[in-house]
Amino acid sequence: MSFANTSTMSQYALSSIVMCAILVLSHWRMFAKAGEKGWKALIPLYSDYTLFKLVWTTKSFWIYMGSAAACGIFTALSGQIVFDASGQIYAVAPSNFLFGMIAYVASIVFVIYTVLLAIRTALAYGKKMLFGLGILILPIIFKAILAFGSATYHKPR
Repeated sequence: MSFANTSTMSQYALSSIVMCAILVLSHWRMFAKAGEKGWKALIPLYSDYTLFKLVWTTKSFWIYMGSAAACGIFTALSGQIVFDASGQIYAVAPSNFLFGMIAYVASIVFVIYTVLLAIRTALAYGKKMLFGLGILILPIIFKAILAFGSATYHKPR
């Protein structure tokens, strides 16, 4: 490995840590604005659960997580993803059409819930639907705007 590659990897690692820290701090402040304990932003799945609880319902969280899990499980069961002896992933033709279709539907559900979560987050903090699309595309920027800006939390109906 050359020095240039090591330097690039270090820069990538550092920028990833900084972006994660900004997102955690943003969630902390967003939770605090909604009356939740900020430390909940530190625990990955619990942070997502808390965000769903604030802007939607916990039932929606379980559908979201279930669709993510189903997508991974049924994709693997359908034979669409296979690992070779060295651990490399390569795709093969589906060996089980039903599992492949379940994985496809689960991934569509996951994408829809991801979009709706971003929009509902924006609406819960008094922003427009277009701001929610900003959360979807550039979460680090738009969540920081919600957290550190003048946005206030309004409990959804």
